[in-house]
Formats: sequence, C-alpha cells, structure tokens
Amino acid sequence: MLENYLERNLFRQVYLCEQLYDKKTIQLHEIAEQLEVCPSTVTNDLETIIDLLEPQIVSTSKARNRYTVVFDSTYSRLSLTQTIYQRSYFLSILGQYLAGERNWGTIAETTFISLSKVYNLRTELKSFFAELGYLKTDGTVMIPEKDYRYLLLSVVQYTNQTELTQLNQPIRQTSRQLMDYVESHFFSRYYPEEEKQLILLGIAIGLQRGNAYPISFTQQEKKQAQRTPLYQLIEKGLQQLPFSLCHTEDERLYLYSLFNSRNYLCSNLELLQKDYDVVYQNHVLANPLVAELSQKLVALLSLSETDQLLFEKAFLPFIRSTWADTQIFQPEKIYLLTTKQKRLHQQVSQVLDDWISENQLTLRWNDNLIRRLVISLSLLEEKLPKKAIEVFIVAPSDFRFLYYYQQLEALLSEHFSISNMICTKLTEVVDDTFFCAKRIILCDNSLYQEDLGSENTLIYPITFQTIQPIIAQLNQEIYPTKLHAEELKTNS
Repeated sequence: MLENYLERNLFRQVYLCEQLYDKKTIQLHEIAEQLEVCPSTVTNDLETIIDLLEPQIVSTSKARNRYTVVFDSTYSRLSLTQTIYQRSYFLSILGQYLAGERNWGTIAETTFISLSKVYNLRTELKSFFAELGYLKTDGTVMIPEKDYRYLLLSVVQYTNQTELTQLNQPIRQTSRQLMDYVESHFFSRYYPEEEKQLILLGIAIGLQRGNAYPISFTQQEKKQAQRTPLYQLIEKGLQQLPFSLCHTEDERLYLYSLFNSRNYLCSNLELLQKDYDVVYQNHVLANPLVAELSQKLVALLSLSETDQLLFEKAFLPFIRSTWADTQIFQPEKIYLLTTKQKRLHQQVSQVLDDWISENQLTLRWNDNLIRRLVISLSLLEEKLPKKAIEVFIVAPSDFRFLYYYQQLEALLSEHFSISNMICTKLTEVVDDTFFCAKRIILCDNSLYQEDLGSENTLIYPITFQTIQPIIAQLNQEIYPTKLHAEELKTNS
C-alpha cells in the first residue's frame, strides 16, 4: 500500500540499490522490464544512486547492458536504502503526522519542505487515508491503533527517523533480553539484526502509545495466538525481565505480532525442520480456512507430492504475517516480477481474493509480500526433473567410449547421470523391459540404427565432432521429446 504513494523515482532507486547489494551486477534491460521503464531511466537512477551513496561504494563498472556496483560490506542493505528513503517527502510528512503533529506550518519547518509543497502532500496524504477507509465524511481521520503502530513502524524502519519514537537504553537492553529468551528457547532460531531492529522499534512504539492509545484484538485472534508456542514463550520471557515491556494481554499480543511476522533463521537443519513443523501446525493445519487456501494454491500450481514441502516453506511466512490483519504495512525489501511471473501473480491474486470473498474475511493483502510468494512459487512451476535421467553410451571401442564419457562428465548438467555400462551394440541397451525409466542413449554413428527408440528411450547418433553440441542441446532440453531427438539427429 505505501509503495503506491512513494515517489516513483525513489521506489526505483530503492529497488535498484537492493538488487545491487544482493547481486552486485544487474542486467539493465531485465530490470527495466521489471520496473516498467526504459533502460535509460534505469541508467539515470543508477547514476543518482552512485552519487548519493558514493562514500559507501567500493567500485563501479558498466557495460552495454550490465551495471556492477560493489558496496562496502560494513554497511547493511537497510542503512543504504534508508539514505534513499529519507529523501521521500511523502514518508516525511506521514511520519510527522503519525508522531502527532497536526500543524502543517510546523511540519514544513521540521521536514525542510516548502509550505506550498506540504499542502500538495497533504492532499496526497488525505487520498492515502481515504483509500484505507480512515477519512470520515466530516474530514476527520480515524486510524485503528493496530494500523497506526504498524504505519509508524514502517516509516521509522524505512527512513531511520528514530526521533519519532522514544527509544532509550533500558528499552533497548530489555527488548534484547526478550529476543534472546525467545531465540534460545525456540529450536535455536535467530532473527537477523535488521529483523531485531524492527522488533525493537515496534516494542518502543508500543510502550510510547500503550497508556494513551490501547490496542485491541478479537477473541478469535487471541485464541489463535495463545495456542502457539511463540506466544507462550513471549509470556514466560516477559516474566524474566527487569521491568515490564507491556502491561495488558492485548499489549502482549501486539508483541507477539512483532515476532510472529518477522523472518528468522536457524544454523541447524534438524532444529529448523522441527521449528517449521510446529509453526506450520499452528498456523496452517490447525486453521481449516488457511489449510483450504493452501490446497487451492497447490491445485493452481498442479504440484506433485515432492514439491509439497517447498510450497509449504514458501507459504508459511506469507500466511504467518496475516494474523490479526497485520500484513498490509509489514516493512520488507521490494520484490518485482518478470513477465512470466506476472502471469502467475494474477492467478495467485485471484485465488487469494476469491478465498477472502468466499469466506467473508476482512484481511488486507500486502501486494509486495504476494510478489515475494509468487517468486518462490514460480521456481516450483519450472517443473525441473525429480530424478536424474540416465545416459548410456554405445561405442565400438574402449577409446571412443572413454572419449564420449569424459565429454559427458565435463559438460552434462546435474539433471543427468552417466551409466558406467560399456555397450558395443545398440541392441544391448534398447530393451525397455529392463529399462522402465526415461533414458537417453548416445550411440556412435557407426553403430546407429533407425527406429529403435521408444517413448522412454531416446537415441542420438554422435561423432567426435557432434558430441559437444549435442550435450549442449541436451542441457537446454531437460526432458527431451521425440521431436527434439529428430532435431538432434539432423544436426549430427
């Protein structure tokens, strides 16, 4: 939602910065397609980023369709993007408004924005509030406390305007103790530093607003949270602290929402799997409506049983963040899609919207998090082979067999396995009675015979000159078809 009101040039620059931080090198035409602008616009944005972040950049280089930027590793991705977000006029006035300032002249002074520009931004802000249903017919703005806190949290996280929150050393230390308690008692999970900082800011905002502006959750939301080990751990962890970070049940649930929605890791695969099993049980299997949504998406993607676990791993963090309808303003890096992924995004969004409508729910989706989910699901859609295809060699001599074998070993992708069987006649290896799975036979041209292949057995004639191009084409075609086999025969 916030991204729709962020200045478009800043949105592009943040995305480019995040991509460069993660990948170091980006392809201009590919990223221009994702941003839906021309490559020259991307180039201009990159030059702006380089000027703005020059002290944090180690090196840059560019080619015709490629740009490389290496950042100093001592800077986090968040610290770099915060420098860009800080240039957003919209986020500046939104932060001031949420911090309680209502005098537009004062907002102009504190944000160093001209008064005329502030009044224009005020119109944008009203449109933002109206779209969310906060703007009443009499012109007043009523923001539910849950949304208020998460909006303020997003602004502070994106722009590093920590002056908007009351964050002192005792709060920092006590909040860290609570995080340590949760991490050490929940299958050794750990939250990356950026996630901890976000939880810390959220706690500070809760303490700042808790007395004057209490937050509330429904009975159903309370029941869903209270049965989870994470909520129970937070409850126990709060009892170990030198002073209380919250004073009511609803404030504890707010703390739970901060931990529950964030990404975490684990250095032990077995413990990570146990963590996943527990969380999936509580958020998906124990909730019939969510389990139904999960199955709808599985059906959409036509996933096999072997893909189920990967799907669940992608689906779980997405659905966790929907608890108590807190997903819409969750701070996160920007995710954009390729043309192919956009088609899947439309299908997934339709399933999500239909599910909400059918069950009369009031959830609001965060489209950036839907895009993150779609990127993960698109990898499952590629239908990579579940089992390596075995490749046999038929050759008239040991030398030819070893030559072909070495070429295959050096060039063939991991989607194939090479048989050690030495065959000197094609008829020795074409009988499907003994070979039920899909396989490929590379037969020296001198031993090749027409029409001995079948649906599961594809035979290609090879020579010393054609073996390498045939391997290259096999790598491109993971599951070769009869038509493709004919093409390879023609090429050989």
